[in-house]
Amino acid sequence: MEQRFMQFALQLAQTGKNQTSPNPLVGCVITKGEDIVGFGAHLKAGDAHAEVNALKIAGDKAEGANVYVTLEPCNHTGQTGACVDALIAANVAHVFIATLDPNPLVAGKGARRLEQAGIAVHVGLLETEAKALNAPFFHFISQHQPYVTLKQAISLDGKITASKGEQTFITGQKVKEDVHLARAHHDAILVGTNTVCIDDPSLTNRLSTTKKQPIRVIIDRFGKIPASATVFTDHAAPTWLFTSEPRELARVRVFVLDNCTLGNVLRRLADEGIMTLYVEAGCGIADAFLQQGFVQKMITYVAPKLLGSDALPMITKALPRPFKFDEVVRIGEDIKITMTLK
Repeated sequence: MEQRFMQFALQLAQTGKNQTSPNPLVGCVITKGEDIVGFGAHLKAGDAHAEVNALKIAGDKAEGANVYVTLEPCNHTGQTGACVDALIAANVAHVFIATLDPNPLVAGKGARRLEQAGIAVHVGLLETEAKALNAPFFHFISQHQPYVTLKQAISLDGKITASKGEQTFITGQKVKEDVHLARAHHDAILVGTNTVCIDDPSLTNRLSTTKKQPIRVIIDRFGKIPASATVFTDHAAPTWLFTSEPRELARVRVFVLDNCTLGNVLRRLADEGIMTLYVEAGCGIADAFLQQGFVQKMITYVAPKLLGSDALPMITKALPRPFKFDEVVRIGEDIKITMTLK
């Protein structure tokens, strides 16, 4: 019974997907005996937390009830009040917490506050599932870097473009639609100098049902991208430029870094609250992300084509850490492989 209630809380947490960043996904269920008397989720950053939404539904029935929450209740006041205060005021009897919050502002303090108030606290119910649900948040907090998803489209022989400096369309329309949806599901999308100079992309979400646009992050260390590039002139989405060369570009936020390395860019993005990053770059930056260990997830689209030995490969050297397959599905005429680091 307890697992069933927590599983429902995990499902509720998913309703806030792509809307709560840089906050985690959280669901909460309140029960009396076998009956659910309240439930809720954190639906949007800055809005009420899951526990508060569930308590509003439960009302007076929350007294003496059991609470199932997917992440440790917060004990600090930010844009909203502390959830532990709301639970204590409601006089609940038991709080089942799937996993503790890694945020130093919480990190066990919420659970201790509840125990000090005489509430029985139980930690670890469906902990693995709860951590998987918030993998980007756990990485963001522990590493102070965005959770990076690397997207690549390759041929059957592992090539990403027919020749250096040439734009090659490998996959079909269904993959394009899937990529646009993925863009909408991330805080930011990143590319480098060559991708912008060769493809002149817009890097916007134009084909999915949601209208959310990611922040466009461009790494151009030496200022080679012309000011006429689409990402600088269309103003269709926020654009951030990371460079070592100061530039003046209308409505473009320019970050000038003396040492414009990937690590420094990622840390600065974390400073700005970017929790999820979709890397759609060419072979140079993609290879650098992989070789330097900055990729947590890979989405690789495989087209039924052979580009031959003169084409550019997706990677230059073997990686020390393997990935594991999470999902393999067909999209139109192509295959989508989703992998995460072991």
